[in-house]
Order: sequence, then structure tokens, then C-alpha cells
Amino acid sequence: MCPQMVEGSRILLITGARQVGKSTALRAAVEDMRHAGVRVSGLLTERTGPHDLAVTELATGATYPLTESFVATPGSPTPHFTMKAEALARSACALLNSFPTQLFVLDELGPLELKHRQGWVGAFELLAQETYQVAVIVVRPELLGNAISEMPGTSFTVFNVTTTNRDAVPALLDREIRARLGSIPGAGRGMPL
Repeated sequence: MCPQMVEGSRILLITGARQVGKSTALRAAVEDMRHAGVRVSGLLTERTGPHDLAVTELATGATYPLTESFVATPGSPTPHFTMKAEALARSACALLNSFPTQLFVLDELGPLELKHRQGWVGAFELLAQETYQVAVIVVRPELLGNAISEMPGTSFTVFNVTTTNRDAVPALLDREIRARLGSIPGAGRGMPL
């Protein structure tokens, strides 16, 4: 896999087709970082059914449904899911409490945020405050340009997950995160932990 590397970038963007394994790769990298003693915060989502998602607050470990019983609604910003308003509000509040941190994770920024300015759209403002050492964010390929235009700064590293490289992505993410954090064993220079 050849990610588009940018020297010194603090924001790593993970992209790839739906259900290719982006969240799975990110979850494995998060566990590796936790075992290395890195302070990790943010949100991870998991598909729990065809129209169901759960979210985990990484700072607290709390997991709860992000969706409710699916109702197809014409013009919905999330055509495959019916989002729970209370869960979106709770997880948006968890984002606020994610900082300062060493590793910030957000899985994922989608049409709700990037096209409809709802959901976790506040993450862009939080990223601009730069109270993290490294941020890893999942975004769909069709929304990558939108996400990049919203990100603070100008340097990003983009990882494109495919069915042929997905097994290698956790190790690659681990290496890239360690290089940016700098002072965990085996890492390059960087900000102290």
C-alpha cells in the first residue's frame, strides 16, 4: 500500500469503499496504541446490523446505539440509517470532552457532517484548536475532497483501504502514528508523551 505521505502531517485520513474494513483497521491500531500507553480519545462506530450502528466513546469506553429502527425517509441525510437524536447529541458532547489528547480518532465523517452540517460537524472546529498530537479520521472516498477542504492546515496523509491491502493497514497506521508521537518505543522524533 502506498499512502499519500506528507512529512509532518498530524492528520491521517482513512478512506475506502463501504464495508472494506476501515473501522476494523482503525480499531486494531487504537488497541495497539492503548497497549503502548498512548492516551486515545474520540469516537469509533461499528455496524451492528444492515441499518444499525453503535458508537464507542474511546475516552470512557461507553458504547451505545447510534441508530434506531430504520424508517426509509425520502430526502433523509442518512438514507441507510435512522439516527437517534439523543445518541448524536451525547456523542457530540463526548467529542468536546476528547481533548486534550495524544491520539484523537473519529470514525467517521460522512454526508451528515460534510453535506448537511449536522452530527459531528463540530469536529472541524475542535481539530483547529490542535490540542492533540495525531488525529485519525475515517471518511468515504466520495467525500474526501469535502473533508480536506474543511480540515485545519494544509497537510494530510491519506490511506486508501482496499480488499487487497486492508490486512496491512493496522500495522501501517501503527507505524505512522508512532512516528508522529515520537517517544513511545520504536518511534521517531516528535512531541513527548
